[in-house]
Amino acid sequence: MLKAGASVFSGWDSDMASLLLLVYLLPPPPSGKKGAVKISTREAVDHVVKFHKSCRSLQEHSGPNQRRQTYILAVGTTRKHIHEFYIALDGDLLPCKGKSSLSAFDELFKAHYVFGISYDQALNGMYTFVQTTIYNIDVGHSHETPRVKDLRAKLLN
Repeated sequence: MLKAGASVFSGWDSDMASLLLLVYLLPPPPSGKKGAVKISTREAVDHVVKFHKSCRSLQEHSGPNQRRQTYILAVGTTRKHIHEFYIALDGDLLPCKGKSSLSAFDELFKAHYVFGISYDQALNGMYTFVQTTIYNIDVGHSHETPRVKDLRAKLLN
């Protein structure tokens, strides 16, 4: 499983690669739930972060026709050399204060709370894991899939 997805991790710094590994460990749920569309784990990674070459216009990531779910837009010359991070939200690009991939993900996660945004269905497991395990928010009160509970138990024990 991870060998097929190894190219997704290549090029990113170790912090981003670790976050993207969570998408593989807690993959998108199967389709069929309330009209959910099945997407691959590789596609789900694109729902977390998109790389944008710094020499191109940012307009393709902003405007009224852009998707509603939030994601990190990493702008740089290569995935290892990111100069700026943005949170793409409702067609707007909000510059991140932090300059690392970890701080950009922190801002992305917190944007869900500040703006009252539901987690992307495909990433619900990953975000719930981060919420309960890393941020220690609503542990025992959030609906966790058995996979999320199992991964947290393995890490904490």
